[in-house]
Amino acid sequence: MRVDVSDVAPAGCRTLAMEVVAPAADAPAWLADPPAVLFCFPGGGMSRRYFDLAAPGYSFAEYACERGFVTVLADHPGVGDSDVPDDGWTLTPETVARVNAAAAGQMLAALAAGAVAGLPPLRPAAVIGVAHSAGALVLIHHQARRRQFGGVILLGWCGRGLPEYLDDSERALTSLPGPLTPRLVEGAKRRFGDPLHTLPRGGSQMLVANSMPAGAHQALAGTRSPLLAVVGYASLIPGSVRPAAAIVDVPVFIGVGEHDIATGHHAIPAEFPASRDVTLFVLAGAGHNHNVEPGREDLWARVTDWAGDLTRRGAGQAAVRT
Repeated sequence: MRVDVSDVAPAGCRTLAMEVVAPAADAPAWLADPPAVLFCFPGGGMSRRYFDLAAPGYSFAEYACERGFVTVLADHPGVGDSDVPDDGWTLTPETVARVNAAAAGQMLAALAAGAVAGLPPLRPAAVIGVAHSAGALVLIHHQARRRQFGGVILLGWCGRGLPEYLDDSERALTSLPGPLTPRLVEGAKRRFGDPLHTLPRGGSQMLVANSMPAGAHQALAGTRSPLLAVVGYASLIPGSVRPAAAIVDVPVFIGVGEHDIATGHHAIPAEFPASRDVTLFVLAGAGHNHNVEPGREDLWARVTDWAGDLTRRGAGQAAVRT
């Protein structure tokens, strides 16, 4: 679906691409209780296809669908099939979060009105945000400013950034007086040069710790999309999203790989002092791109069990609004 975001997006970006994966309209999930909706946002350099990899057994969206969830896959502005703004440097984490929130609100309204082809009208039992890597940083900004979700699932993210890849001035960015966002834009310009940066091909054990079948490798390659440079740069900077994370007061699920680029796993829950319910799960033997690792279904099971429990407890109800 093409969702109109022209009233909140930078010039040139009129629509976002969103895709709905849902159980059949006569499935028990619809006939018993209204299902929960999972909004899934990809990480840096990837499109929404990361959550629906085109290889048998590698689609999180299909896995969640089989367990009764409606999954909405979203491309950030400038990513995948979404429109690209005239000035890509305007795509700061806060701006991307604002546009995503507008699109999610419109999608919830479309679901409620029965305007999604093939689906009955739906007022979901819970609305939960899911995001990977740099997309998780955007989701934290999104939830802090809009409180649109009853819970958030953050995969492959940590608050410490990647200081090992920064110089001393970059590591100190968050300690300087004044607004951080202009410094992030300037730093991204120096580091990447292009606001929609093409990441180099190649692998790392920190990204994928185990060998993949050829089909899975091809499916993962098919998710490639430009990196939103300012968002990617912000994800490198220690503490860049900490003020927003401190506002998030809904349940938080954190999923990381044992060999993830997101490190310091047991310190991550402390980034959410306002939440009374923070869960950490470390996927054994996995790198950063969990959805292609051999143990991916262990993570998916924990994610859907957690979301299901949140739904049963009614903790996601307050977020069902547009």
